[in-house]
Amino acid sequence: MSLEVARVSEIPVGTMKRVTAFDESILLSNVGGKTYATQSDCGHQRASLSRGTLEGGIVTCPLHGAKFDVTTGKNVGGIQMRMSPEIMQKMPPEMIAMFQKTSEIMAEIDIKPLKTYKVKVKGDSIYLDR
Repeated sequence: MSLEVARVSEIPVGTMKRVTAFDESILLSNVGGKTYATQSDCGHQRASLSRGTLEGGIVTCPLHGAKFDVTTGKNVGGIQMRMSPEIMQKMPPEMIAMFQKTSEIMAEIDIKPLKTYKVKVKGDSIYLDR
C-alpha cells in the first residue's frame, strides 16, 4: 500500500521534513537529490529528529546528539552531552561532577536503529510503503 506524503519540491537537497503516515511520525530527508524515509523519533528518548541537523546523510538528534544514517537507519554516533566552556566556568564543581557522571551513564545506553520506509517518487509526489 503506497501513501502520498509530500512533494519533492517541499524538501530541497540537504533538508528534512516530518510527516505523518501509517499512524507514525516519519522523517523525510533529501540527501543528494534522493529522498529517504525513517522514523522521526530518535531511538534514545524519542525526540523529533526533524528538529535536529542533517549533514550529508547523517541526522543529529537535537536532544542528546545521537547520530543516524538516514539512508540506512543505522546509529552511527552515541549520545553526546556537551556544555560550553563558558557555562562550565559558572557551575559549581559538584554540578560539573554530576554532569560528567550522567554523561558516562548515558554513553552506555544502547540506541536502537531507526525504522526505514520504502520511498517511491512519481513526478513531484513522494509515496511511502511500509
